[in-house]
Amino acid sequence: EFLTHNISNIMGIVNEFLDKIPPQGEKNFPVVSKMQEITGDVIGRLFFGEKLSSYTFKGKGLTLALASLGSQLGLRAVSPGVLLFGPKLLKVPFIPQYRRMMQDITDFRKLCFQIVQDRKAHPEKSSKDLLGTLLEAQQSGLHPEQCLSDEDIVDEFITFYFAGMDTTAHLVSMVFYNLTQHPEYLKDLKEERDKTYNLSKTNETLQKMDQLHAFLKETLRVSSPAPGVTFRVAKADHKLLDVDIKKGDILRTDFYALFMDEKNFKNASQFDPNRWNDPNLKLDSFAFTPFSAGPRNCIGQHLAILESKLIISEFLERFDFKLKDGYNLKMTSRFLYEPVDPVVFELTPAM
Repeated sequence: EFLTHNISNIMGIVNEFLDKIPPQGEKNFPVVSKMQEITGDVIGRLFFGEKLSSYTFKGKGLTLALASLGSQLGLRAVSPGVLLFGPKLLKVPFIPQYRRMMQDITDFRKLCFQIVQDRKAHPEKSSKDLLGTLLEAQQSGLHPEQCLSDEDIVDEFITFYFAGMDTTAHLVSMVFYNLTQHPEYLKDLKEERDKTYNLSKTNETLQKMDQLHAFLKETLRVSSPAPGVTFRVAKADHKLLDVDIKKGDILRTDFYALFMDEKNFKNASQFDPNRWNDPNLKLDSFAFTPFSAGPRNCIGQHLAILESKLIISEFLERFDFKLKDGYNLKMTSRFLYEPVDPVVFELTPAM
């Protein structure tokens, strides 16, 4: 209901950013970073509201500042020192780069906390954002255990942002990349857009975009930005099928291995969106889990798919694109499973 209520707001944010691209196109369009700007602002405004742009951190907008902090933290977390001595090393005060980063994180949290206090002091009755909803619950007289504290709200924003900004931006970017490699699907996607989305830009219409939905699913299968879950530590000795697990062992479910398994997907190495429209396709419920599964699956998956469809539909309406000559895609695992080098497009007006 919240997302349906905010479709026009999300669409407005998407078009606000696309309007900044010259109508004649661009010769060097860094697609991932540009998509991050859009998805970051969507997340930020859905959570904190339209006044988010009035807050800055070290000269940057709040969402871009948080993206920068997240990138720093991701790189530090896989540095040799942290891998050797553990994450406690990040809090050692005599290492300058760690000290500066941790101070920035503290200061950023203080700014988020200030936004919450500002809203409490000046509530916006017509606000449709999550912050307003959470504060209403907080002040409704419910038992404290049924509400979030101000600190909890800040934690939720940071989690919401990191879970939704980068992942959705990379998903959309890889959809565009896959279209450069498989242009035969572009005509179908544009025809579907013209017959559905362009007639009525509503949640019901977005749900009917089966061709685009299949293309999104196939992109998630072959280049999911989050191809695994958080590492877990075994609490006791036990056995998984024929694998002995010892207490203290570190485990992680690898979704990508399932997605590329011929037992689950015929011709698994082939990019084929049409497989998702095959009525005879029968999958184990855990064979395709780009948003995880079970009671703790991704609460933001509906936003991710809805937002992706809006961005892709509006972008294809305005621009044609091709990869810069000589680009060779190589993937790596940083904070996400992502391209090693920036994906750069040459944009021209849509024909």
